Amino acid sequence: MDVVGEWTGGLVRALRMALRMTMDELADKLDMSTRVVGKWEANPGLVPALATQQLLDVVLERATEGQRARFALLATQAGSGVSAVAADGVSGEDAQSVLVVPTTSAPLPRHEIGLPTSDTIAYLRSNLHNQYLADNLIGPRALLPVITAHVSTVNSLRRQVTGKAMDELLAIEAGYAEFAGWLSHDSGDLYSATRWYNHAYEMADAAGDERMCAFVLTRRAVQSIGEGDAHYGAKLARMAQRDKSVRTARVRALAAQTEAIGHAISGNHGETDRALDSAVLLTDLGNSILPDGDPSVGRYCEPGLYLKITNAKCQLELGRAESAVSAFRDVLRSLPSNYHRDRGNYLARLAQACALAGEPVDACIAIEESLGIALATGSTRTFADLEKIIPVQLAPWAKEPEVVRVREMLLDAQKSDGR
Repeated sequence: MDVVGEWTGGLVRALRMALRMTMDELADKLDMSTRVVGKWEANPGLVPALATQQLLDVVLERATEGQRARFALLATQAGSGVSAVAADGVSGEDAQSVLVVPTTSAPLPRHEIGLPTSDTIAYLRSNLHNQYLADNLIGPRALLPVITAHVSTVNSLRRQVTGKAMDELLAIEAGYAEFAGWLSHDSGDLYSATRWYNHAYEMADAAGDERMCAFVLTRRAVQSIGEGDAHYGAKLARMAQRDKSVRTARVRALAAQTEAIGHAISGNHGETDRALDSAVLLTDLGNSILPDGDPSVGRYCEPGLYLKITNAKCQLELGRAESAVSAFRDVLRSLPSNYHRDRGNYLARLAQACALAGEPVDACIAIEESLGIALATGSTRTFADLEKIIPVQLAPWAKEPEVVRVREMLLDAQKSDGR
């Protein structure tokens, strides 16, 4: 099997040559700019960030047998320090020139992957929650290939067992698939997001996990609202509140808030207020129980803060400009420092509120910081919001120096990101 102890610029070039790709093609495959790939190749000893190391691992794993063999040869010729694993019957100095490559990128066969143990199940469950934190720090581009690979691994394990172990792995597979759906959604691939959410719902339903079913419906509601189908999004969010057990209270609180946003976008003041009132009660109920195993833990900020965020969004959608500006500034002051990607998104919302309130300078200040975060994390969702704000909502002030500056920044960002 391929073993790359640490990727370097020299190894990136070897990988690109092995794949028979141009810099532009590899950059597109990695969802990065050509300039970044060129920088790696110009500095053979340069070590990419850890998140990028994981992404390069996945690209190599998914290469064909011939491509991986070519990579081994090119890496060895370049003297780039790729570690090699000896094949059967090869040892000593000969082993240093042999790189054993797998013949397929499909899940490992049963005898290789091994039967799942309680330790394996516990690891997969805890690892998923660790990845939630990584999402807020580095965004979807680096994590998505890793998470989808985990779905495949859990699926292979699940096929080997029955009974309680199967139910546990179904629930875990649902968790990884839901997360893959969210990462796809945040990176702008809505087709894949829907496919992963459907996969997650089927697994959760088979496992009898009502809490995850409700959570996936809430995620789909968020996606539908983002696609401009607010009425349907509100309906999905209402469906997510059907289970009335205390165990689902925390997720139902999130669903009620999502429903409120759907109604606010539709301009329904009364239904918005009703859903927000329901969210307050469900949040109080959710705070009274232990959140152990809840899929929303690690995905959303503290419930009280999230209510503030929802209220701010609703104020904005209902056109209450001054209330929205005040609410989003309060949210940004309260947001935990590790919610880097979310800060970028809420800054974009603040910019919208400032434009609505007739405060173009403050809107531009928020846009500038939001754009930097969106580019750093790869949040296509935030980038798309900014692409609407500058030409549309700041149009009345198009000739103001601050607006001209952020428009030029956006154009530069679009070019560097290949848009």
